[in-house]
Amino acid sequence: MKKLFAVLAIVGVMTSCKDKKAETPVETPTETPTVTPETPTVTDGVPTFSDPDVSAYVKSYEDYIASYKAAVESKDMTKMADLGKMGQDLATNGTAAAQKLATSPEDAKKLADYMTAKATEIMELSKKLTGQ
Repeated sequence: MKKLFAVLAIVGVMTSCKDKKAETPVETPTETPTVTPETPTVTDGVPTFSDPDVSAYVKSYEDYIASYKAAVESKDMTKMADLGKMGQDLATNGTAAAQKLATSPEDAKKLADYMTAKATEIMELSKKLTGQ
């Protein structure tokens, strides 16, 4: 349950950062911007971000989800206890990741959407663990 609250807190921080960005007036460029090829935004279902630290955070979160899923499927409560600490660390790092995206509303939304999807996935896995 703590993990769910941590994920929701991260989503809240990202949303509040997005709102603050929306309040800042946008300057219209006077020159035509140079078009550069875009970096793929999704790799194997995992989004990528302009900030490499955020991409590394998402990779760590994917590793956490994989470990969580394995622990649920094997009903390994010792492993679940170990994952609690990892979840707390990820929650702390998630706040830092969200703050790094404060100037990139597109990336912030992408991270918020990703975290929302992962929160749903964790809730479904938790239901398996509790037998619901």
